[in-house]
Amino acid sequence: MNTGLDQYMDIFKDAVEDSAAKLTKSFEKILIEVIILFMVIPRKINFTQMGRYGSHVEQTYRNAFGLKKSKSIDWLKLNVSLAKRFFGKQGRWAIAIDPSYISKAGKKTPHIGRFWSGCAQSVKHGLEIM
Repeated sequence: MNTGLDQYMDIFKDAVEDSAAKLTKSFEKILIEVIILFMVIPRKINFTQMGRYGSHVEQTYRNAFGLKKSKSIDWLKLNVSLAKRFFGKQGRWAIAIDPSYISKAGKKTPHIGRFWSGCAQSVKHGLEIM
């Protein structure tokens, strides 16, 4: 009997294959676990929380998503592959981008300005990052 979790894992595995990402079995296993942890972990999601709720220690997740390894997967292709499975291959799609604000003092920092901070519900001096 297939549970909802098994179906979810199968969908994600198919999306990884469709995205043509060449992943090691160990990284693929950790990636699938991380996707499941995103649904389970309450509030803030970070490597410490993954170590607490997941089946690996915190350092395993940090190492798995190091600079070189995280660049080996094309996240856009993976997301498009998931979207095609649910929304079909025809028609229009929308991409939602939620920029973040970080406070930054100084006048010589490039692109510094006044940006909306959703947390503060006001305009603040700093940088906007995507």
